[in-house]
Amino acid sequence: MHILVSNDDGYEAPGIAVLADALRNQYHKVTIVAPRENKSGCGMGLSLRREVAVQRQSDEFFIVDGTPADCVYIGLNNLVSEPVDLVVSGINNGPNLADDILYSGTFAAAMEARRMTMPSIALSITERNVQHYETAAHIAVQMSNALPLLNYRSLLAVLNVNVPDIPVADLRGFRATVSGEREAPLSPILGAVSGDVSKYTLGLAGDFKRSKRNKMQDFEAVEQGFASITPFNSTLDDSAYVDDVQTWLDTL
Repeated sequence: MHILVSNDDGYEAPGIAVLADALRNQYHKVTIVAPRENKSGCGMGLSLRREVAVQRQSDEFFIVDGTPADCVYIGLNNLVSEPVDLVVSGINNGPNLADDILYSGTFAAAMEARRMTMPSIALSITERNVQHYETAAHIAVQMSNALPLLNYRSLLAVLNVNVPDIPVADLRGFRATVSGEREAPLSPILGAVSGDVSKYTLGLAGDFKRSKRNKMQDFEAVEQGFASITPFNSTLDDSAYVDDVQTWLDTL
């Protein structure tokens, strides 16, 4: 299988190296197309009003002076030497749960692949100071190897994966989930003021809303020690494919 790997933390981030190595160890061909700089929080942004520079490191490694969505768009159209079967974005250090996906460059790279009718996975670990990248990489390998068994219609969903930062042996399993919701974020913090110029630091994300839904929510799965897999279609509907995906996950 030929897998295009991208991220939003930049080409030097440790998570993308761990992911690429794990996939190559399973004899997948891996092409990395990643941003030059950390682009966390840039969402689905595309560089529409400037040229995007691409630095070729090798036939299988490209550095893009742009957004994660730029990476996947240019990568799939212009950089790969042979057809791609799957796009995996990550491994992100930090959660992409609930409303986070609206801002996430990790999710945006996967959604750009989906926009081009390509199966895609967005992969995150739910801690900033990650200790166990190998757990998320292990899950990516299992999902990639089992991709041919997934119901065809669900291949057109972005699989948003969030993994607790625990050893593989401690992971309780996989849960197909729906997206949770967050409370309003904390207010920005006013810092330095110089004349008419004020500088602010954006506030932290809000807590998760503990509302009841008829299916497990993403943050609930992670809190219980499961890897959460939330399938999203192009309209960000998170419920259409949950049963399909859980049936598939039960085979892993």
